[in-house]
Amino acid sequence: MSDKTVILAVATYSARADADHDFDSAWLAGQNERLDHVGAAVLEKGADGKLEIRRHDSTAAHLVFPGALLDGAITVIAPPLGIALLAPVVPTRQAWAGVGAIVDEFWHHIPRNTLRRLSDLLESGQAALVVVAVGHTAEEIAALLTHSTDKIITDCSRADLEADLAATQAAAQPLLEPRRIQ
Repeated sequence: MSDKTVILAVATYSARADADHDFDSAWLAGQNERLDHVGAAVLEKGADGKLEIRRHDSTAAHLVFPGALLDGAITVIAPPLGIALLAPVVPTRQAWAGVGAIVDEFWHHIPRNTLRRLSDLLESGQAALVVVAVGHTAEEIAALLTHSTDKIITDCSRADLEADLAATQAAAQPLLEPRRIQ
């Protein structure tokens, strides 16, 4: 992964159905490119106005912790949601350290203003989609988000993400089964 681009995208939608459509588009793009990774999550405001994850998945099903990059990105731009997502699936202290390293990479290699804009955008719509894609361009990801009302796409490539992901995978070995919410 170290020689591939890592893209983080957040898009907002007026309705969950539109977010679901673009989720499906991102998911298919990831499956068609077997060597690349795509993780995506649909978020929607609940009755209390708080964001909730409605569905998420990753094409990295072969990894012990397939959602590491996506979950790390969500933790950086929506910390309470990211921690709630991670808590039930990160089994060891070492795995938490690996997740922390991934979060650190996003936190330190995406400008703060962009992180704020990503976070604000998540809160601005009824539904949102978060996509982390490895080996795709920003333009390719933007083309998948056709139903969005607004979107921000940033390149957060760092060779260190590969080492952090590998460390997280090694530390997560006790994880018994991958999770999928749909």
